[in-house]
This record gives sequence, C-alpha cells and structure tokens, in this order.
Amino acid sequence: MLKHEKRVIIQNKRLRKLRNSLRQILILAVYDEIDILDNFDSLYEAWLNLTPEEQKEVAYLQGTIHELLTSLNNSICVCPLCTSEDKDMVYIPENETWYCIECQEKGLIWDPSQGSEEDRWQHDYINMYHEQKDKFVKRFLNKKRDIYEK
Repeated sequence: MLKHEKRVIIQNKRLRKLRNSLRQILILAVYDEIDILDNFDSLYEAWLNLTPEEQKEVAYLQGTIHELLTSLNNSICVCPLCTSEDKDMVYIPENETWYCIECQEKGLIWDPSQGSEEDRWQHDYINMYHEQKDKFVKRFLNKKRDIYEK
C-alpha cells in the first residue's frame, strides 16, 4: 500500500458529487453481499447442533462478512471513526486506513508513536479529570468563600 500520508481533496462540486455517488454504490454493494452471506448463515442451526463440515461453512461465511466489513472500514469510502461517506480523506500508513480530514484535524486518529492506545486514553482521562477539578474549584469553592466572608 502507500508508504506516506496521502490526502485526497476534491474542490469541484461535480467531481465531489460523482465521488460520493461512486462511494455509495460501493458501500451498497458491500452491504448487499453481507446481507446475502448473512441470509445463508441464518439457514444453519445453532453452532453446537452442526456437523464439523457445517461448522466450517458457517465459520467461512462469518469470516467473509468480517473481511468485507474490515475492508470497507479501511477503504477510502468510509471514515471508520465518524462513518462519514462524503468527506475528503487522508491515508495514514501506520494504520493502513483512510480517515476523513476532519477526524485527523481533531486529533482522533491514534498514532503508534504516541504509545499504546490504552495509554493515550488513560492520559486523556487524567487531563479531563484535572480540567473538571479546576472548573469545580473555581465554580463552587469560590462561592463558599464569598458566603463565609459576608
């Protein structure tokens, strides 16, 4: 795949409309295929009642559905974060995925150089806690001081 970050920005309204229409066609085709595979999957009984060969068939159907959804989420058709289908996109090679430019500008895309994703969320939570604590102190503790001073 691509080795560097790549942005695809379309300025022309007619070309944007064409791009969005083509994306819709591809997305609908993927979901139609998933629907067909899901209907075949629903024809089988509960997993424990299946023969080993039937279990292989069901596993193949479910694996194919999963691959289709993963491919769609990694494609330029849909942003996997905001599920937008009509925005300009940017390719992030570390994640091997296309995201909308708005999610990139908001800093929603995890970068492996930032450490593990769990560390990132923990760091964000700690920062949010301190911000909320400061707001609380300014808002309520200053009011108590004003009451006692009167």
